[in-house]
Amino acid sequence: MMRALSVLKAMLVLLLAISVAGAPAFAQSTGKSVRIKDIAHVQGVTGNQLVGYGVVVGLQGTGDSTSVIFTSQTIQNILQTFGLSVAQQSVRTRDVAAVIVTATLPPFAHSGDNVDVDVSAMGDATSLQGGTLVLTELRAANNLVYATAQGPVSVGGFVAGFSGSSVNKNYTGAGRIPNGAVIARDMITPLTNDQNGFNYVLTTPDFKTAANLAAVLNGHFGARTAQALDAETVHVNLPPAYAGNPVQFLADADDLSFEQNEIAKVVMNERTGTIVFGGDIKLAPCAIAHGDLTITISTQNQVSQPNPLASGQTALQQNSTIQASEHGHQLTFIAGATTLSSVVRALNVLGVSPRDLIAIVQALRSAGSLQADLEMI
Repeated sequence: MMRALSVLKAMLVLLLAISVAGAPAFAQSTGKSVRIKDIAHVQGVTGNQLVGYGVVVGLQGTGDSTSVIFTSQTIQNILQTFGLSVAQQSVRTRDVAAVIVTATLPPFAHSGDNVDVDVSAMGDATSLQGGTLVLTELRAANNLVYATAQGPVSVGGFVAGFSGSSVNKNYTGAGRIPNGAVIARDMITPLTNDQNGFNYVLTTPDFKTAANLAAVLNGHFGARTAQALDAETVHVNLPPAYAGNPVQFLADADDLSFEQNEIAKVVMNERTGTIVFGGDIKLAPCAIAHGDLTITISTQNQVSQPNPLASGQTALQQNSTIQASEHGHQLTFIAGATTLSSVVRALNVLGVSPRDLIAIVQALRSAGSLQADLEMI
């Protein structure tokens, strides 16, 4: 009796193992865990761009020439504000350069805060090295002054030369003034205007990610707290405990982690030969042959001497030879790849340059083997 029970128990264990082995496996999630504040921001809470026109003084002969008319007019206007009347044709200095000053005003900025500014030459100035920006008003798109900028320009390079010879490093026609602008007007954001709710905006739009974000907010703060409106926007209704206090809600919600769905995308820059593969890329089995066309042109000069008994002149004869050859690779079979590392290993089998790989990736996408979107930048 005991032996029969042992045999029956062994059979049950075997049947259970067979049923588990034959059951279809659930697809594992390809997403990654991220924090809300790393991939989403509040709609309307963003920086504002400022721009202004000014002059940089104190240059050692590297400023605008007299042919830049607006620089001479600007110098004349500045001198008039100090009570000096100078004719425009009398302004002949190369120690001044007209510049465009730009800055980005951060959200929730208040008057008295400082921000960095970028200074870029407008005329034919060769360098802004050693110059100082004169007080410049920075305006927004509504033409209101939000900040003023002034200070020494920091250039990430140099230009040195003598007697027609020169050497330069990086570009000296643009520079930066750290904390060079003082904000003169407070920023008002939509977050302080609407106390009932706000919208989260995803950095990378995706329907699955938006649904996961809404689900984690509803699970932590209660049902009907969040609703995904589209692939990029998730609307949040402030719970009663956070009524009138959206800042505390954001502080509690930003560190919540949830699953971000990765997008299968390949970004390529044909100008620089750069290729970046995103996550969740799959490669179906395919066969690839890629050839290179090489054209060689060689020229050999020969001197043709005339017959001493006949009239003629010595002439130079050019003999050019053109050869064209196409080096084709054999047809290479690539097995299917399901992970990013295996895709990279499979493409490295071809042994081609990045610029050739761009053409191959485009052909793979057209043939349906590369299961990802292509983006050219």
